[in-house]
Amino acid sequence: MALFSACRKDSYVGTETGESGKSFVRITEAPVYSQFFAPFLTVKAVTMFSVRRDAASTTEQNTPRSVVLTAIPNYITTYNTKNGTSYSVMPSTLYTVQADPSIVATSTGFTFNFAAGDFAKNLVFKIDGSQVDLSKQYAVAYTISDPGGLTKKAGLDTVVATVAIKNKYDGVYTTSGTMVDITNTTLQEFNVFLASTNNTTGVPAPQEIELRTTSANTCDVYDNYFFGGYYYPIASGTSYSQYGSFCPTLTFDLATDKITAVGNHYGNPASNGRYGKLDPTGTVNAYESGKITIKFNMVGGSGVTANQVRTTWDEVWKFKKSR
Repeated sequence: MALFSACRKDSYVGTETGESGKSFVRITEAPVYSQFFAPFLTVKAVTMFSVRRDAASTTEQNTPRSVVLTAIPNYITTYNTKNGTSYSVMPSTLYTVQADPSIVATSTGFTFNFAAGDFAKNLVFKIDGSQVDLSKQYAVAYTISDPGGLTKKAGLDTVVATVAIKNKYDGVYTTSGTMVDITNTTLQEFNVFLASTNNTTGVPAPQEIELRTTSANTCDVYDNYFFGGYYYPIASGTSYSQYGSFCPTLTFDLATDKITAVGNHYGNPASNGRYGKLDPTGTVNAYESGKITIKFNMVGGSGVTANQVRTTWDEVWKFKKSR
């Protein structure tokens, strides 16, 4: 990931808009800009977003402008509710703003002062990695409240910029393997449905899952491929389904990369009595060279007694890409 300098002051070399004299200002990364980093304990300079002037003429490009951005932390709550995210407002104790004489902090945000020839400025936070909670994805939200005589670009005047730290297991994985439900033999591993002629959803096999960092050595499984949410899809006869209030969580031993526990995102047990458990008969149960070999159970819930294993997955998850 490239980190740019806090201010661009060289001569303008961009393309003029050519829109009859109308010049725009926009936040380049709007509406949402998410960055993920490997764990660090130092102070890291992170470009949160850039404000850019798109000039319609050389005259405009050589005209000084001041653009005001206002912080809107309450917008993060609204965004979370609307989009099902769980961003946390970044506390001021987590960062300082990298000094730039052309970006002036105010009581409500920042004023970006564009001198003649300036067309882009970067807001850089110096984030203290030792203070980061790995279970959180931090966010700041800003809007252009005063375009300084320019025209705000529609849809690009407000940004939610997020920062999170990933552990080494975090990423997108493809899955393969088997699943056995002792109460219903028509319930099978999800790839059975995805690979079948009954699959008219357009979602191909193999299944993809995300491992999302919740601490230095724990991850939640997240389905960003089919349902969208904390689910672990399954095949059900000729169709598909998922177990209510069940989605696995994993705990690793950082020294050996062995999986030491499997839990349930919804509680261990959840309100319906279901919980996750690592199956000790798994011969590997570990992460190795981008591959997770795992055998785990769903215990309890309907159809079985409180501590009885209902379902067993015996799978291999292969790292595909960073999320």
